[in-house]
Amino acid sequence: MRNIRFRTLMAVAAVAAVLAGCGDSSSSGEESAGPPVYGGTLQFYDPIQYNAWTPTNSIWSNSQVTNNLADRLTWQDPKTGAIEPWLASSWQIGPDKLSYTFHLRPGVTFSNGDPVDAAIVKANYDQHGFGDAKLGIPPDTFFSDYQGAEVLDPLTVRISFTKPNAGFLQVASTYRAGSILARPFLDKDLNGQGQARNWIGSGPFVVESVDGTTGITLKRRDDYNWAPTGSRHQGKAYLERIVFKTVPEAGTRVGALQSGQAQIARNIAPYDEDTVTSGGGHIEAFPVQGETNKLAAQLNSATPITDENVRLALQAATDRDEINRTVLSPSYPVPTSLLVKGTPGRGDATAYLRYDLKKADALLDADGWKKGADGIRTKNGARLHFDIWVAPYYQVSQSVLELLQSQWKKAGVELTIHSASQTEYEAAEGAHRPDWGLVQGQTSRAEPDVLRTGFDSSAANELDETTPDQKLNDLVRAQAFEFDPAARAKDVRAIEDYVFSQGYVIPLYDETQVFGLASSVHGFATESTARSWLYDTWLSK
Repeated sequence: MRNIRFRTLMAVAAVAAVLAGCGDSSSSGEESAGPPVYGGTLQFYDPIQYNAWTPTNSIWSNSQVTNNLADRLTWQDPKTGAIEPWLASSWQIGPDKLSYTFHLRPGVTFSNGDPVDAAIVKANYDQHGFGDAKLGIPPDTFFSDYQGAEVLDPLTVRISFTKPNAGFLQVASTYRAGSILARPFLDKDLNGQGQARNWIGSGPFVVESVDGTTGITLKRRDDYNWAPTGSRHQGKAYLERIVFKTVPEAGTRVGALQSGQAQIARNIAPYDEDTVTSGGGHIEAFPVQGETNKLAAQLNSATPITDENVRLALQAATDRDEINRTVLSPSYPVPTSLLVKGTPGRGDATAYLRYDLKKADALLDADGWKKGADGIRTKNGARLHFDIWVAPYYQVSQSVLELLQSQWKKAGVELTIHSASQTEYEAAEGAHRPDWGLVQGQTSRAEPDVLRTGFDSSAANELDETTPDQKLNDLVRAQAFEFDPAARAKDVRAIEDYVFSQGYVIPLYDETQVFGLASSVHGFATESTARSWLYDTWLSK
């Protein structure tokens, strides 16, 4: 379903759970703030409503919350990509590369008092890997080729696959695929798992109250004492409470930071970044490792996007430097790959992504598309026209598409932009409408195997293929079977070469999460896909 694919996933969307203390992700001015203090309530404003709290729903607003409720077996350093212990103190990879044996940390409990043991890890992973038809829970696309889990003793569990899975240790670190939740949660159907009140994790915070789809309050778990090694402290979290609130208006979020009503606001618009800093706050920008923010061709649509020359012309007619310079900010890197800067195993596809209007014109001329009196091309009586819908999950979507509209018009391509509410967008996105020739999105996961999640026709199928491109399937699967880093990097480059030579995707910008922080916020960090990790965060008086 598209709503899973493009909420990164939009479902899958992706994603390593990276913890505080990893790199320089603390708020500026922290060294002069003095020692951390316990207590206080942090107000966190987000532009998107909170819907469907199932673990595999990676909608941006929800994942800022759930990342703080549940722990994972492993954690990933966002700077180096290294996988380190968390709930699992150690592990071994089987000699045939088909299994992972995890040894669990003793003494860990869920917030209801149940132990975190091998049996509950097996139950979690089996539900991800196989789904549960009776409960209405589908298999998780992050668990490709999953064979099953075996309890070896109360604190040892073996996870097996039918094919090698080089990226699985990173899957075990992600908030959306690796979160370990208690049995009462797993026993609920899909609707029950979609209720935030039902989340029972082993994380540093627990759900205190829920305000429909517009707010949720977390309170500290005072007996928490198993933070990852990379954290800046051990024991309970500093903050006593966190209040997450939906505030769609960008100006209201910025104003709340300036007035002290909010301490953190997500999705600060590029034009508001200076306003935040001039008002005494500061900006923290985190790259969302995984796929770059892009337009994906929908190969089953009834639009000219099914024409390879048209796709390649649109690629050449896209000026990413102008997008960055005109409607974004230095917080957003210009894309040079299928993967965001910093993602492990990332290649360089700059040669495919250069702006070249003459090339675009030549491709369309040769393909029989002729410019009319109004500058728009036609062929066999049909205009070279595309409809596109603004993705509500991305702060900058509207402004980026409006600039793209003017860029493509120079090549004789007509782009009509439509807006819709989040509910309307999700309904249309899941309907596989034939007029959706291009869909904006990205799948976040700090691992090159995100390309298999996104492009494999048996997984997220971001290209909406009815007839699979078997070569693409073979390429994205091959990298998952390769454990040698150098050989795997070649596999990733082969994927990029093929995807861009076919014009399947049009990168727009490297997805980035931009947070505005009040001067009282210290120790703020995210995991590698920019979901907030608030365990080490504290407030000065």
